[in-house]
Amino acid sequence: MRKHLIGLTIVIAAALAVLSCGGSSTTSQLPTPTTSGQLALMGTDAPVCGVASFDVTITSATLTPQGGGTPVSVIDSSNPVTVDFASLMGFNTLLNMSSVPAGTYSQITFTFMPNPSLSVFEGTPPTPTNISATLTQTTVTANINPALQVSTSGSSGLTLDFRLFQSIQTDPTTGQITGTIDPSIKVTPAVITSASGLGELDDFDGVVETATTSSTNANFTGSFTVRIRNKRTFQVNVTNNTKFEGVSGLSGLSQGMFVEVNAKIDQDGNIVGKDVESEVDADATTAAFVGPVLSVTTDSNGAATQLTMFVRAEHPDVSTTVPLRSVITVNVSSGTVFKIATFGADLSAFLFNSSAIARGQHVVVHGPFTGGTSPTITGNMIVLRPQPVLGNALASPAPVVGSDGKTGGYYLAPCNPLFQNQTVNVATFGTTY
Repeated sequence: MRKHLIGLTIVIAAALAVLSCGGSSTTSQLPTPTTSGQLALMGTDAPVCGVASFDVTITSATLTPQGGGTPVSVIDSSNPVTVDFASLMGFNTLLNMSSVPAGTYSQITFTFMPNPSLSVFEGTPPTPTNISATLTQTTVTANINPALQVSTSGSSGLTLDFRLFQSIQTDPTTGQITGTIDPSIKVTPAVITSASGLGELDDFDGVVETATTSSTNANFTGSFTVRIRNKRTFQVNVTNNTKFEGVSGLSGLSQGMFVEVNAKIDQDGNIVGKDVESEVDADATTAAFVGPVLSVTTDSNGAATQLTMFVRAEHPDVSTTVPLRSVITVNVSSGTVFKIATFGADLSAFLFNSSAIARGQHVVVHGPFTGGTSPTITGNMIVLRPQPVLGNALASPAPVVGSDGKTGGYYLAPCNPLFQNQTVNVATFGTTY
């Protein structure tokens, strides 16, 4: 029986206080202090049936002070951010960090490239189709409610929700996606808690650039830098409580290694690694491809020998050879390693192997690849990732409910056509909410 993991999200963001001073060179007066804080801009979204990917480039973003004033840049046009909001369905990622003057901000204005990339699942069996997409407006101003407070005494952050469900327009008669995108953006300040600071990052993966086993901050034992898909490089700090899987520890991380990180942003604006799952090294001929499984070919025993997947992301960037939003064929052999990205959770009861891989699962495939008109990859390792699944709970078979009212399970009918009307068995735990 297929098992699916459902991702849960917590809104997160971060900032780091910075103090700078300036003054007149022609008088003996003391310098007038100017304070600023570093703001983290996060991205998230909710599930949308039938959407495979939605790539949009944010060319700039500016904050407007409450009561008016000069806008403050948080994304500069010289360093735009491209993000696939469809991949953030139920997850959070870090888009950018920037230094802004301390104060209160009531609005943020985004400028986007006019032609985003949109892929949807169409046909029988469903396959990803790239359709022409256009934004109805390229400059969007969103109110920040409640207003954002930036100070030098702690961290600040904003979470951007593109709200694809409302933004992507459909034909009123056929219900088909038209390609018209009317941005419906919601921006929310992060809420700081004593346990999690500004929250947690649960969609934070990329390639390691550097690693060091020492730190000038007594709270950390070291750190590593990771380059994520939007081409930003962030430092992840490591503590004695950081759990590593697939490698002995921080000293085992090396340049070019692909990692999936579950992290939090502490109240001082530091990214702190909670769980680090290192998989395999990536280079010019070996890469990690991320996306949903489209089809599976099995042998007489039901074991997968080949599958196809939609390339939603890739690490490192090998898009000149294997374009994003293309379909790649994965060859599976007896030597292919299967694992589940657990992020510290006990998932020992779940089975994932060549007989358990199925259409609709979200995976990372590692291995040597070839490009061309029919790109292929030899699957050295296939990792099952957490994913959100949107659908309707079925009344029959009846849900199983434990004595605690939480532990048990039920069957779900996904609305995504990729599942082709197959039901999903959802397991629930005492920590489910």
